[in-house]
Amino acid sequence: MNQIITQHGWAFDSSLWKELKNIYIKNNWIWQDNERGYFNKTFASPKWINNNSYKRKKIIIIHSLGIHLIDKNILINASHAIFINSFYQFIPNNKDRKLIIRSLERMKKKLNNQEIKLMLNEFYKNSFFPNEINLNHKKRISSKFDNANISHLKSDFNKLSIENKPPLLVSKDCNVLIIKSISDRILNDYSSKNFIELMNKTQTKKPSILEIDNQGHIINNYKIFNLIDSWINN
Repeated sequence: MNQIITQHGWAFDSSLWKELKNIYIKNNWIWQDNERGYFNKTFASPKWINNNSYKRKKIIIIHSLGIHLIDKNILINASHAIFINSFYQFIPNNKDRKLIIRSLERMKKKLNNQEIKLMLNEFYKNSFFPNEINLNHKKRISSKFDNANISHLKSDFNKLSIENKPPLLVSKDCNVLIIKSISDRILNDYSSKNFIELMNKTQTKKPSILEIDNQGHIINNYKIFNLIDSWINN
């Protein structure tokens, strides 16, 4: 059977994929979520299920920092990869570098004290910009903070500072779709373009690049489901 494994970004969870997941499960796909367990969800690290058919698709759907949160064997053995507002190096090597480093330092300090709720709410607000935080997400986060796994949040937050030489992330023959939000307030445009350049250099087949208007770091729109579904079934 065809398979999908997902990876949410920092400070989110697998509920990010709920609507899309329901569609594919109904169509008899095997769907697994890599869950970091930041809040009240259990930590989960799935693996590909072996099958004998090379024609079966193994698709990863990754958001943002998710590249650094998912098992490398899942990445390298995928037949298709969908990267949504993703990056390898979050901190850009341009004029915005010092400003972003200072911003990360302020956020990290707030992970150590009572300001975490305010900090995360501001992060969510900026993640959904230029749209409002959707009601389902508001309901989910309202009861999460008391159960926050601070050690996991802090450990993964440190991965935003990774600046080593990028490796081969997926196999050279992997089909790649990169979805980029034009109004992303979280990810610096330099870092986003740097990731696209990386994938262009490493892949045998040039990645498909899709830029979306009026959407932020979180694509709060059912259009994303149609776009992903169309590309997968192409």
